[in-house]
Amino acid sequence: MNALNPTFSRRTGLRTLAAAVVAGTVSTAAPAALAKTAAGASAAPAGGDGFRVLPYLMEPTATSMDLVWFSERGVAGTVVVSGPGLGNNHGKGRTRPAGTRVSAPEHQPLLDYTEAELAQSIEGLAQGSWLLGAQNWKHRVSLTGLKPGKEYTYTVTQGGQRHTATFRTADAGNGWHDLRVIAFSDTETEPFGRVENREWELNQVTPYTESSLPRPGEGSLWHHTFGSTTRYGQFTLKYPLTQDVALTENVRHIEAADPDLLLVAGDLGQGGGYQPGWDEFFRHFAGELSDIASHVPLITSLGNWETFASINGGYGTPEDRSPVVRSRNKYHAYFERTGAGTDQENPQYRGSYYRTDHGPLTIITLDSTNGVPDESVGAGLLSGETFSGDDRNLTAERMPTDTQGSFTQAAYEEAFTEVFPGTTAADADLPVFNPGHDQWAWAERQLADARAKGQIIMVEFHHAPYSVGVHGTPPNHEFPDDQSGVAMRVYTPLLEKYGVAVVISGHDEMFQRSWVDADGDGRGFHAYDVGVAADGLRGEQYAKNAAGEYVPVRFNTHMEWTANTHEPETWADVDGVRQLVDGGMHYGHLQIDLRRRGQEAEMTLTPMYVFPILDAQYRLVRTERRAYDDVQVVRFDRSGVPKPRR
Repeated sequence: MNALNPTFSRRTGLRTLAAAVVAGTVSTAAPAALAKTAAGASAAPAGGDGFRVLPYLMEPTATSMDLVWFSERGVAGTVVVSGPGLGNNHGKGRTRPAGTRVSAPEHQPLLDYTEAELAQSIEGLAQGSWLLGAQNWKHRVSLTGLKPGKEYTYTVTQGGQRHTATFRTADAGNGWHDLRVIAFSDTETEPFGRVENREWELNQVTPYTESSLPRPGEGSLWHHTFGSTTRYGQFTLKYPLTQDVALTENVRHIEAADPDLLLVAGDLGQGGGYQPGWDEFFRHFAGELSDIASHVPLITSLGNWETFASINGGYGTPEDRSPVVRSRNKYHAYFERTGAGTDQENPQYRGSYYRTDHGPLTIITLDSTNGVPDESVGAGLLSGETFSGDDRNLTAERMPTDTQGSFTQAAYEEAFTEVFPGTTAADADLPVFNPGHDQWAWAERQLADARAKGQIIMVEFHHAPYSVGVHGTPPNHEFPDDQSGVAMRVYTPLLEKYGVAVVISGHDEMFQRSWVDADGDGRGFHAYDVGVAADGLRGEQYAKNAAGEYVPVRFNTHMEWTANTHEPETWADVDGVRQLVDGGMHYGHLQIDLRRRGQEAEMTLTPMYVFPILDAQYRLVRTERRAYDDVQVVRFDRSGVPKPRR
């Protein structure tokens, strides 16, 4: 395991120009104490004229970029952009701004706080201290006529505040040299994350290196400082970083690595229908703690939490699935995509699935949240007979069809028409991922087109199809799961047919990799779960055997590496205090480096983790960015097809 230099940058010029304060101070800090309503609940404060969410990049192409930001009042903002091809040239390489664009703010009442959110109490935080203004106004400006592979500077002025940043358009044709993508999942932001430490599962088979001392135990300073929980009947320590600090450090190291794109494979907030979760998400990506999304486009997908309303009704009831509808459409308010990379024949999906081309790379983002026929363990709706063992027993007749048992397609469509009067079921934004439906047909067209153009192809969606975690078994297994990603294996033949190199998923809150070569021709794809952004730190799924002992289930026989299983911990006493020296499962991200090799290309996949350095009182001193021992290299021929694995 190697510590990497966190300040390394391939493009020293491609940097945000400080969350910029040309006039006024950009701040998304929590407001002052809130007034109380007659009912005793906090009332959201009156909004200011400036930014609620800083500008973030959307729908990147080689010749265009969209800017989106939010304010708390319906005051128009302005954008000034400069760079190659814009304005009047004044000598080689010199340009001036190409005029000013004015936004048309749109009120987003769906993003208003609910009574439950205003009244919420969170232990460890002053009530309402995390709330922002009462209203959300969306601004979106399209920047067109840009040049491929060039850097642009823009300044957005909103209510007297200014934010300046830079971005770089994608390369076109054969002009590219290198490309860096970083991926993670399951940020699951919420205000409670500022004070909550999550579970830190310890592998029960090979937990330590030979030279390691054991973890601190019950009653230790670590236990008293960070707390504990119980996993599979075992005392389990909690992780030393809160979710908030973990995500802050993770994003800080990602930004220092200078990526071209950042993939967030679902479960962005702790419930898509929970507005404070969205406020926290943008606090980390386009707000108080970071403006990384101002200069690195986020390529996001819908996860199960994007269909969950948290304290506003969860998944709803069989009679009323409106919380699910509101949750999904809050996601759309922030990440609606309507450009050429979307399904133009089915705009009702609002970019739930879409294509991103960045130089030689094509990323196909799918929506894995809904399949048919509907399945539900609790309701006894299963697509195949119950079976046991590992996935070698997963026959065609036993293949699951759905990834969630919380609501049905019909119930969602009915609720959609009630939330949005005047619509019909055909207007609903919930696509189906199975063969024979719109998303499948679109995906196959995009894969075929990308292959014909010689692109290197990655696919992103939330529910990991190959996993040894708690969501790794299908709903018709002896150890069933109602949110299993196994149904997404239906895409495997398609992915192999068109030479997909990597599949990025999350959901199990693990760091793991599987190698999939279903047809046995030596060519396949790496399937990752990168759900280690900032939430849980889980290990393998365990179940009791005949002797009553917990043993790994390991339904997924394609698994080659997981941080929890293959990276044992090393503990030592340092100045009389038990400290973790190296190893173990930590928050982190997958770094994907694509480099040109003559007429061919090479991709290096490096799992990175953020290692905490603590003092003798277990206070955080710093974090280090380190690499796990599972670096994979994929080589491509001239047509972008992965070569047989060495």
